[in-house]
Amino acid sequence: MRLAELVRRSGVPRSTIKFYLREGLLPPGAARARNQATYGPQHLERLALIRALREVAQLPLDVITRVAKDLDRALAQGWTSDADPIGEALRALHTPRKRKLARGERAQLDQLRKEVREFVAALPWTLPEEGHWFVDEIAAALWEVRRYLFPDFPVSALGFYAEAAWRLSEAEFANAPGGARVPLRARGDDIAEPSRRAIVSTVLFDRIFGSLHRCANSMRSMRIAEGLPVPPAR
Repeated sequence: MRLAELVRRSGVPRSTIKFYLREGLLPPGAARARNQATYGPQHLERLALIRALREVAQLPLDVITRVAKDLDRALAQGWTSDADPIGEALRALHTPRKRKLARGERAQLDQLRKEVREFVAALPWTLPEEGHWFVDEIAAALWEVRRYLFPDFPVSALGFYAEAAWRLSEAEFANAPGGARVPLRARGDDIAEPSRRAIVSTVLFDRIFGSLHRCANSMRSMRIAEGLPVPPAR
C-alpha cells in the first residue's frame, strides 16, 4: 500500500508516520521509485503497537523507541537475542521508586534480589533465559513488605502469588473472546501484534484486577474491624 492508504487504514496522520520513519520507530517501506515506497501489514501492526503504547500505556516516546528497537532486533536475530520488547514496556510501567539505602540495607536488598532471582528461575512456567524478568520489581516490593508489614515474610511464600498469577493468566487467555493466540505467520515476520496484545492486555487487566484487589482488601479489613461475617471467595 502507498503512504496515503497507510494513513487511511491506520488512522495515524501522515506527518506522524513520517516522524516515526525518521526516528526508526517504523521500519522503512519497500522502495518502488524515487521518493516512493510501499508499506505492508507489518507497518499497520507496528503503528497499532505505537498507538497503544502512547494512548493506553501512556509511555514516553523514549521508551516506545526502545521497544521498537527491541522489536527490530528480535526480527533480525530471533528471540534468542537479548531483545525484550514486552519486558521493556512493562518494566517502564512498573519501575519501583528509588530511595536511598544505607550500606547494610543495600547488601540485604542485593541478597534478596539473588533469592528472588533463584525463586523466579525455578518456577515451572518461566523460560530459562528469561528467568530474570521482573526480579528487581518483585524484590523491591518484597523489601517494602518486610519493612512495613511482615518482617519475616519469606521468599518461599511468593509461591502462592506465583501460582495465582499463572492461574489468572491461564483464565485470561482461555476466556479471551475469539481466542488469545496470535500465531506468527513465519519466522522473520513482524512481531508487533503479539507484543501489542501482551502489553495492552497486561496494562488493562492489571487495572481491573488491581482495582478489584484493592476493593476486596478494603472490604475484608472493614468487615474484620466491625465484626461482620467474612464470606468465602466462592
